[in-house]
Amino acid sequence: MNPLEKKTVLLNTVFNFGATLVAQFISVYLYIYTGSLPLMCMYIIVRIGLFPVFFALGNHLSKKHSFTLTYTLGLIFITCGLIFSLLAGDLFASNPYYVLVVAAIIGSGEGFYYFSANTCNQIVSDESSRASFLAYNGVFGNITSLLAPLFSSFVLANSKTEMEGYRFILFSIIIVFFFVIFAALSMSARSKDKDSSLWKALSLKDKVWRDHCLAVFFYGLRDGVGLNVIGLLIYEAAGSGGTYSKLQTLFSFVMIFSYYLLKKVLRRDRIAFTMKFGVLMKILSTYSLIFFPNTTGAIFYGIGNALAAAFYDNSYSYLSANIIGRYRDEMTARIVAKETYLSLARCTSMFLVILSYFLLPKQYYLQISVSIITLSTIVVQKILLKYK
Repeated sequence: MNPLEKKTVLLNTVFNFGATLVAQFISVYLYIYTGSLPLMCMYIIVRIGLFPVFFALGNHLSKKHSFTLTYTLGLIFITCGLIFSLLAGDLFASNPYYVLVVAAIIGSGEGFYYFSANTCNQIVSDESSRASFLAYNGVFGNITSLLAPLFSSFVLANSKTEMEGYRFILFSIIIVFFFVIFAALSMSARSKDKDSSLWKALSLKDKVWRDHCLAVFFYGLRDGVGLNVIGLLIYEAAGSGGTYSKLQTLFSFVMIFSYYLLKKVLRRDRIAFTMKFGVLMKILSTYSLIFFPNTTGAIFYGIGNALAAAFYDNSYSYLSANIIGRYRDEMTARIVAKETYLSLARCTSMFLVILSYFLLPKQYYLQISVSIITLSTIVVQKILLKYK
């Protein structure tokens, strides 16, 4: 890997430690106060719904400045959202809709940050190094994904109450993100776009690009469920924050092994096998959790999903990056368009869960909605493997 790739991997790794704790605990922390799964789905809709706005703003800023600015702004917004969550505390219980304020602040920051990270991941690597770059991102990212639940398990085991432990974890995440802000100040990568139109990138007239955006949308449907619903189901199956952290630690061990295995087998001529295997694991693992919402189901989900994360998600990233690589002179605009369709799909996923809550029997709405949404992974496979 070249020096810029190494710097990008380092920044991704440090950020991933804090982001893993956020992903595992911010929804749980807010859910304990609100007790409403539909409201938490609204939290995701607001949070993810702001991504396209800040992708577009980030695209505009990146043409005049390096990605240092958008990286840093994103991290500042995310940190402010976490500080608000920590200070608001019992306000969430008296007025649960304050969680939507958190969603707006964090979503704004994540829009800036993920625009920067996803664009840099694309432009710092080329086809000759992309597989290795993605694999190292996965390996180091999952080392931090292992350290994060180990840290949270230790904190919760030594806290007087579970909520006290969650507050300390939130405070620790804030400290980590302050360090990440300083790391982001050294990211000197710049946009390589020539004059490019975001409206053109959002257009679906080009057949290859249309297929790609359809694949992105169907990928985002399943991904939306994973951002919120799945984590809360695992938490409820675990019965406590301590057990939840221990399960996440186990899942991280399996994921590290999965990425190590992937690094050995991921090549262009094997991409069809890795993606098909990942799709199978994604479906089986999700069904094991929603039809057996207990600790056993959670364990089966975690192990299967860890394999799927390596084989399905990385195959998706690899094939998607290769398609975007066809549009080198419009790279940033194309990535913004891709992330816009991904955000739309995630919000659609949450809307479908909320709609199911009101239209279907309460004891079956999650099983039915998540089962149907999960089948979207098959569509992703069918579309992207045409461009292997």
